[in-house]
Amino acid sequence: MTRSCRNKGNNFKGHKMRKTVVLALLLFAPILFANTIQFSSLEKSNIVVALSDLESMPQTTYTTALPWLEKPAEFNGVKLSTLLQHTLGEVPQHVQVRAMNDYYSYISREDILRYQPIIAYKQDHNYIKVRNKGPYWLIYPVTKYPELDVSYYHSQMVWQINRISTKEEE
Repeated sequence: MTRSCRNKGNNFKGHKMRKTVVLALLLFAPILFANTIQFSSLEKSNIVVALSDLESMPQTTYTTALPWLEKPAEFNGVKLSTLLQHTLGEVPQHVQVRAMNDYYSYISREDILRYQPIIAYKQDHNYIKVRNKGPYWLIYPVTKYPELDVSYYHSQMVWQINRISTKEEE
């Protein structure tokens, strides 16, 4: 009888341990996937780019003023055009840039090529944390192109980016 009680106790502990592991995985899943961006188009899907991938690509730095910041900041990242060429093989006519909270904006090929926005992952030499609009933030060089300092382009500077897709796919 003692032996069967011990087994029930072990089964209970095992069940409790499995519940704890599952709960931990569910709680930390957003953190695990927060450092990636998923790319897709009609021809390609589920291309995942991690921070290490971005860091291995040609880097661009912009120092620019933004309406959400008290003073100009330095942003480091990869040009969106470079990233699209790398992942999708082209710069599509339109892309949808989507945030973790499902906010999204469409960006035209013309604006991507003319203004060369970057997917920034560093601000003032520090990785951008989720609570500070990171880990990825689309940044236009507003100081270089003052015509970008309007709500139309502000709304395109999506932060907490987790997905980029072609407009035709949506």
